[in-house]
Amino acid sequence: MAVQDDGRERELIRLIGLRSGVSRSGVDAYYDFSAEGVRYTTPIELKSTTSRSVSTARDVGLHHIQKWRQRIWVFGFYDRLGDRLQDLLVLGPKDMEPWIGKLERYIAPDVAIGERVAMRLSIEDLHVICGEKSVYGLDDAKSLHKRQWTKARYEREMDLDRGYSPGRMLDILKLRAKYLNARGATLNNPHIPSTYWSPFEGRLKPRVDGDTRLGTSVRRAIRRLTLDHARLREVARNLATRP
Repeated sequence: MAVQDDGRERELIRLIGLRSGVSRSGVDAYYDFSAEGVRYTTPIELKSTTSRSVSTARDVGLHHIQKWRQRIWVFGFYDRLGDRLQDLLVLGPKDMEPWIGKLERYIAPDVAIGERVAMRLSIEDLHVICGEKSVYGLDDAKSLHKRQWTKARYEREMDLDRGYSPGRMLDILKLRAKYLNARGATLNNPHIPSTYWSPFEGRLKPRVDGDTRLGTSVRRAIRRLTLDHARLREVARNLATRP
């Protein structure tokens, strides 16, 4: 059984000493720390497994790939019943890149097809889909992007007084087409195979009854990986400054 479990996730957060993520953010947990007077908030991807193979997410596309490249990954390996944590493994973006890059290469042709199809849409296509108008209104734009865009985004896209020119509306249509195509260029719950951990066996952190140093060791690893990775360090620094 490789599925994720909320109870195990909560245990990992508590054991390591992380801050639980907000569900809307799509981040499982955060680790807050300071280094040389600078505050950092590292986003953490938490995964647990009872079979060494790890499930990830439904409908994995470019959005997942982009965010995963800016996360620290913490894996909890449990016994077959899922009752007892046996080992923890902390990996950074560089460690996960072989697997992430493989996913990206797999969906790359589908993404390219979708983008090329979207860019070939014409004014004639706009007329068929949205009608032929000299000025398109807010309702026309909402008929395409619905609740994917905020009110501020709809207003920001307007290039006319309270509306959109045909040229701008065509751009909005192309964005919608790219969005729909991207949803099709996904993988359903790609697993990280059990063989992936072989190069990292020496970095496994066993859980020992009565030993309280495991959380400290994991936090230290997260800190080191954050500061050693330029992009992740920038992300963590920016997150720490958000209200």
